[in-house]
Amino acid sequence: MKRSIWSYAGFALAGLVWSLLVIWIRFPYLLLFNLVLFDIFISRKIDWTLRQYNMPRLVRSSIEWLAILIIAIVCSFSIKILFTEAYKIPTPSMEETLLTGDFIFVSKLAYGPRLPETPLALPFFHNKLPSGKKSYSERFQLPYRRLKGFSSVKRNDIIVFNFPEGDTMVVEYPGQNYYSLIRQYGREYILSEFKVITHPVDKRENYVKRCIGLPGDTFQIVDGKIMINGLEKPPLPLQKFKYYVTTNGAPLPDSLLEILHVPKTSVTYNPVNSLHVLYLPENRLATLKSFSSVRSIKRYVEPTLSFQNQEIFPHSTAYRWTGDNFGPLRVPARGDTVPIDMLTIPLYQRIIDVYEENELHITGEEIFINGEPASSYIIKMNYYFVMGDNHHNSADSRYWGFVPEDHLLGKAIAVWFSTEPNKRIIDGFRKERIFRAIK
Repeated sequence: MKRSIWSYAGFALAGLVWSLLVIWIRFPYLLLFNLVLFDIFISRKIDWTLRQYNMPRLVRSSIEWLAILIIAIVCSFSIKILFTEAYKIPTPSMEETLLTGDFIFVSKLAYGPRLPETPLALPFFHNKLPSGKKSYSERFQLPYRRLKGFSSVKRNDIIVFNFPEGDTMVVEYPGQNYYSLIRQYGREYILSEFKVITHPVDKRENYVKRCIGLPGDTFQIVDGKIMINGLEKPPLPLQKFKYYVTTNGAPLPDSLLEILHVPKTSVTYNPVNSLHVLYLPENRLATLKSFSSVRSIKRYVEPTLSFQNQEIFPHSTAYRWTGDNFGPLRVPARGDTVPIDMLTIPLYQRIIDVYEENELHITGEEIFINGEPASSYIIKMNYYFVMGDNHHNSADSRYWGFVPEDHLLGKAIAVWFSTEPNKRIIDGFRKERIFRAIK
């Protein structure tokens, strides 16, 4: 049968698109699918509608619907893995840039899509079922692979990544950091009293933060001011800080809190000294100062104390850092040779042991890597230092360290839907945030 020019044009276009996609993902054997496209558009030797086969109508209909369902799932996951994915913001750590209840689009093309490492998983479940059981199997694991993207991570990008310390979780406390619980209660108690599970990299919880330090940067916080390579980084327009606000004897009225966009439930008030504790961006301080009953406003700065804060990275008594006085600390870059001794090992122990999968042993004052005495180590991956825009209400790299490059998922690009938590969709709908670009 003679084919029209549109059949050949259709095959040429479909074949070109498919071939470019296969070359991009580097699975050359998938080029064989071009034979299927050739038959669909040109030769038509196979009846893909199944009408020529003598089978009951119900069976044929079931097969057709099954094929449609499989194609829909494949297309959905291809878009999710290779192009873009939707996420929900669950916490206030990125306020006011991202609000709790925002739904965002994340570009996988920005830094290059990361291919699945745990392919045996149920669709539409990230790492667990509603029952709490794992939604995937680790019997078959693939090595880390990332396709080429449009760019690399830039300073101030809002990035989505797998939580680095999410490799281990306590089932009874899914929202708690396992390593924080270990520091508070001891490993033996946690392992004896609770059920503990582990997750591979691509099945760890998803976090969203702003990239502050790039590989090779020297990061420091001095009295709440962020320093990058010795230069002060200006606060972002919507960046939140913790403030102590005293009034002349009365609590701040609800009408003022509403103007400031501060939920009443997030304000701590002590009537004895009329002291309020609240979180605000700097551009709303003028409104607060103009209120007649406000006597003083002071931004909180976590002091450096004589004892070590166990929750601050690197969780060592040799480093008395805080959330507002931190570093200086160099962000590791691929190829860096870092000194290894009893003073520096807390900074790099997790990188060497967990992220880059070496055998690390410490005997007395001696450090062994893969059975050999070590006084230095060559970093194999790039790492990033991230923080939440809600400076005093964010669990970020100040508390759990660096983000390895193989944990990166993509770049947050836009809010596509938003609703206030604990409200009905209609009542809490934030129309002003719909399709807002994320900066």
